[in-house]
Amino acid sequence: MSAKAQQAPLQESIEMTAVTPKVAVTDIAEYRPHEEQIVRLETTYANLVVDCSTSEGLANAKEVRVDIRDVRYALANTTKTALVPYQQAVKDAQARVNQVKEFGEALKERVLAIEAPVDEAIKAEEKRAADAKAERERVEAERVEAIRKKITRFSSVAAAYASRSAADVAAVLQSVKESVILPYEYAEFEAEATIARDNAIDQLEALHRAAVDREEAAAKLLAQQKELDELREKQRIADAEAEELRKQRAEEDRLRLKKQQDELDQQRRDMEAQQRQQREQQEEQQRQQRERDAQYQRDQEELARLRALAAAPASAANVITAPAVTDTAPADAVGVDPVPVADEVADSNMPSVDEVVEVVAMAFCVTNDEASAWLRALSF
Repeated sequence: MSAKAQQAPLQESIEMTAVTPKVAVTDIAEYRPHEEQIVRLETTYANLVVDCSTSEGLANAKEVRVDIRDVRYALANTTKTALVPYQQAVKDAQARVNQVKEFGEALKERVLAIEAPVDEAIKAEEKRAADAKAERERVEAERVEAIRKKITRFSSVAAAYASRSAADVAAVLQSVKESVILPYEYAEFEAEATIARDNAIDQLEALHRAAVDREEAAAKLLAQQKELDELREKQRIADAEAEELRKQRAEEDRLRLKKQQDELDQQRRDMEAQQRQQREQQEEQQRQQRERDAQYQRDQEELARLRALAAAPASAANVITAPAVTDTAPADAVGVDPVPVADEVADSNMPSVDEVVEVVAMAFCVTNDEASAWLRALSF
């Protein structure tokens, strides 16, 4: 589609603003036609606003894209065609570059063959000199390090013996004092070593005095502690004895209280037993009294019955008294015939004379003889 054919429908849906075309300058003849097309595209579409919300606007936008792509595709084809002679020239130049590099490397190898023996001899000598220098530096470093260690021992001996005993500090102090700073041994560090030794002696002397004071204080404290321990032990023994005495007294008090309690318990048991015995006696007396009262009641009833019998006819009285006379005395002494008269009628429910006498004796707590005498006196 030509540019004029595209511009007519685009005027209705695309708002365009006229711009000043850019002027491109190139010396590549193949691209000049494309520069004119690009200027046309920039003039026509650079500031366009595309409205794709409608189907007509979307169709117009697609036509614009086709127009722009046609130019881009043509430009790509031209690039491929225009690069062909240059690409060949690059290949030829690269081949020449490789040839030059190979020839140069061959010449370099010839030169290196001449240079190598001289270079190796120089490097060997440089290495020997470097090794010799390194060896001298190592020996010198070891010498200085050994001297430094000796000086460091003087500087650090006080710190190492800061918490040691006075005897240990005195021994190392004597050893430091006997140390001699020899010039050939310490060389340029002789003055530094002398200062370090003197400082060590001063520090060790101060440490020795402090250790002596510390040990004396510790001995005094130990003695005080020992005395305190002894006092504490005595106090402990006294406390133990007091505790034992307290326990003994407590045990004696407990035993005394237990004895008193046992006595009280025994008294209480005895009192309870006595009270129980008294209650039993009282109950027995009450029982006996009840029995006597019951017997007395029965005797009174029986006596009333007997009195009623006594008030009966003389024949009945003779029948009653006759056995009593035969029981207590002979028949001829009383003067009553113990055998009932043949024509007398005996009552089958009437008690015997012995029974009547026994009931009267029991009722009045008298003997049978006395009861029989009483009955004879009542027989009229």
